Amino acid sequence: MFVKVCGIKSKTDVDWAYSLGYTAVGIVMHKKSPRYYGLENAKIIADYAKNRILSVAVGVTCDEVKEIYPYVDYIQVYENKIASYIDTDRVIYAFGSLPTSHNYKYFLFDKSRGDGVFTSFPEWIKDIKGQIIVAGGLNCENIGNILNEIHPFGVDVSSGVEKDKKKSFALMKSFISIVHNFEEKSKKMRAKREY
Repeated sequence: MFVKVCGIKSKTDVDWAYSLGYTAVGIVMHKKSPRYYGLENAKIIADYAKNRILSVAVGVTCDEVKEIYPYVDYIQVYENKIASYIDTDRVIYAFGSLPTSHNYKYFLFDKSRGDGVFTSFPEWIKDIKGQIIVAGGLNCENIGNILNEIHPFGVDVSSGVEKDKKKSFALMKSFISIVHNFEEKSKKMRAKREY
């Protein structure tokens, strides 16, 4: 399962994510976010993550990720019209309502638009073609139920693994342990059905 931890602000955060088995780290490029990290710092994090764990630049618009784009593996944006210089295979298209386009490799459903507020998922989310990543208020308390209900391609967590507005190794470990346990149970159930 694709598991992204967003709002990374240090090399230590990257080390934790890598050692715990996260798939990707998110670097926030939206200046109004409390997790905004600035272009030069974002470059340092992206370079440090290279060949270890995927890096994702997160912005509301393509303009916000334009300068960091060459340094990261993916961009995540909330606008439907993607700039011509961006390869759509490197886009995680984030949305909060039924998307008008299904031309992207990955989709991220986040009704909270980065505010970290959990809301229930609409039924149509299961019908979208492409790889669905769910986000918005995920934490150690609700992720198990969400995985059972949605069965997404991936999950994205940020404030749900923070303590005092900083990433917590213990919470990051607990969160991904729940995800890995779900994956193991799913594999066993599939094996029983095939038997």
